[in-house]
Amino acid sequence: MLKFIIPFHYLYFSRLKRKSEALSLIWIYPFYLFLFIFVFYGVQFYPNFITFLLILFSWMSVYEIGYMENDALTIRHETNPNIRIPQKDILYIQHNFYKISGIRYGILVIVVWLIFLFNLLTHLQIYIFLVAVGLGRTAFYFHNLIRSRLNILTYFVLCVVKYFVIPAIFLGRNYGFEPYLIVLLSFPIIRTIEHSVKGKYKLETFKKRLGSLDGFRVKYYGVLLILSLVLVLNYGFSQLLIYSIGYFFIYRVVIFVLLKLGKYSRDSV
Repeated sequence: MLKFIIPFHYLYFSRLKRKSEALSLIWIYPFYLFLFIFVFYGVQFYPNFITFLLILFSWMSVYEIGYMENDALTIRHETNPNIRIPQKDILYIQHNFYKISGIRYGILVIVVWLIFLFNLLTHLQIYIFLVAVGLGRTAFYFHNLIRSRLNILTYFVLCVVKYFVIPAIFLGRNYGFEPYLIVLLSFPIIRTIEHSVKGKYKLETFKKRLGSLDGFRVKYYGVLLILSLVLVLNYGFSQLLIYSIGYFFIYRVVIFVLLKLGKYSRDSV
């Protein structure tokens, strides 16, 4: 039962089959957002870091419900479902889905109550977080319900909400649209492009033009890095765009080289 209710555990159990995959996820999600908030934008570390962890913990508590919904409920309506977990776990989720979901929503309520009790966020910030949770859960519901190319759009919405929630809470509108544009260019767009070339969407022509995902990732961030330099040097855009794109560019170049050297398999990163 515990592996179905502890936030982040189900993600690791069902989708991260290697330690390298877990490290990759940490690098491109929580650690990136940590740098973005506390290093790039210089948000005060204490007590905001504690709140940052609580937000991530409670966000994943609800977000992972969508994963379980996909792995155990949606597959009943698919011809060739992607089986991610053992049959016994599928049956367990099917029989206990509402119980698991209730506990996970309970975790969210407890965390929000603690944040409110210790004044870790303003009422507006709590409201933003709850709205984001609602949007994320709704998007995941439709992502699991729809079985067509519209899933590319629902995936994009999921990715945007997932990456925007932390900046929306800690940065708000203090820096205008800039932080959100930086985040959007840094990950959600490219991740959605990668998702769109999955076999189930049958976009073969687009997939061929894209080529190797590893090479595409390097090219994407390389081109954006050049564009970022132009925007910063000639149009007064924030240097944080260079830092953010550079962060992912360096990571993808390193991974690309390691893959070419045979240090990792394609599916490990």
